[in-house]
Amino acid sequence: MALGGALRLFNSGSNAFLSTSTSGRVAAAAASAVSSGSSGVGTTISRSNARVPSMDITSGVGAQSLTAVAAATVAVTATRRRGQNVGARRSSSVTVACGGDASRVAGPGDVVRVTYTGTLEDGTVFDTNVGKDPISFTVGGGNMIEGFDKAVTGLKVGDKVSVKFGPEEAYGDRKDGLVITFPKEQAPPNVEMGSSVTLSTPSGGQVRANVISIGDDGAVTVDANPPMAGKVLCFDIELVGFRELMAAAEPPPGMELATFAAGCFWGVELAFQRIPGVISTSVGYAQGEKEKPSYEEVCSKTTGHTEAIRVVFDPKELKFEQLLEKLWERVGGDAVNLNKAGNDEGPQYRSGIYYHSEEQRVLAAESKAALQEELGETVVTEVEEAKPFWMAEDYHQQYLSTGGRNGNPQSAEKGCTDTIRCYG
Repeated sequence: MALGGALRLFNSGSNAFLSTSTSGRVAAAAASAVSSGSSGVGTTISRSNARVPSMDITSGVGAQSLTAVAAATVAVTATRRRGQNVGARRSSSVTVACGGDASRVAGPGDVVRVTYTGTLEDGTVFDTNVGKDPISFTVGGGNMIEGFDKAVTGLKVGDKVSVKFGPEEAYGDRKDGLVITFPKEQAPPNVEMGSSVTLSTPSGGQVRANVISIGDDGAVTVDANPPMAGKVLCFDIELVGFRELMAAAEPPPGMELATFAAGCFWGVELAFQRIPGVISTSVGYAQGEKEKPSYEEVCSKTTGHTEAIRVVFDPKELKFEQLLEKLWERVGGDAVNLNKAGNDEGPQYRSGIYYHSEEQRVLAAESKAALQEELGETVVTEVEEAKPFWMAEDYHQQYLSTGGRNGNPQSAEKGCTDTIRCYG
């Protein structure tokens, strides 16, 4: 299908499997464009450095139209926030509780951690995370291909299962209408055969596709079908544990807890990771009303949560006042701006100090008052008693120190003073 300006084409420079999303609304424009062959106004072609997972068994269920494919692809952005890689992420030391009750059975709503190997019918391995971090997902949460989700249901920790999925339970049948040709003038420079590109709709939706041919006239043909569309897939799956969603309310023996918010938690976490005396960090959602919130729900501004960091520190090496100094450094001038941190705006980016003891409350209040006197303006940073801290998804944990958006890890070494690149 030849297609004009209703879609934009970006060079993304890597290949990936696709993941499901509970929402496909951002793909509606793309679906309309493909079905109508429209040539809307304002289409441009540019390069993109957006990064997608190098491997992922999550997929677009069915792929009956570009809407389904785009919904699948958008999860790379929507559920992974700006395109981060899930598979290689390192988990926080307080994020995961593996094992536990040996009689516990995986069911809807549980966040499970699994290892797997995926093969085609001829035995070719197309995907595996054996020897890597397990993947975690919510059973019945809509983020996995249908068959995989069903296969995990009913398993206990240590259970293994071998399953086979037809296209109807995996990536769906291939669709000829998802093979699209762009004229040379709309193709980004240096596109090569087999490279991965992004189709971008005027409304902001994004659809992954692979370049399958480049004509003598420079026209670029891409295939937006999921790579495994139309194939029968076999999986060997093991349930290795459950991921607990609420952080422990008490610190390890001899340690103390601190909870802060200062905007996007990626850069905030790295700043605290570098402080000598900090034992561990994890990011999550604090001070809200909804239980077990997801990143998408927090971003919807309906749960009352703010992006926050939980710090476990050794009081023999580090004082709470020193942590407060780092917090104010990260908050900066936005201490006087409600629901704002740099370019990010919304209640999920509000700053706060969430105390775990009367001593922390007093120190936080004194610190805030001192800053307010220094600035001569009202400091809007919250000082509240810490409420339940809900762990963010695994891919958010230690995001910058494990690679960030561009796969370029930033140092978490104690005492490091390198400038923090907020998105990697």
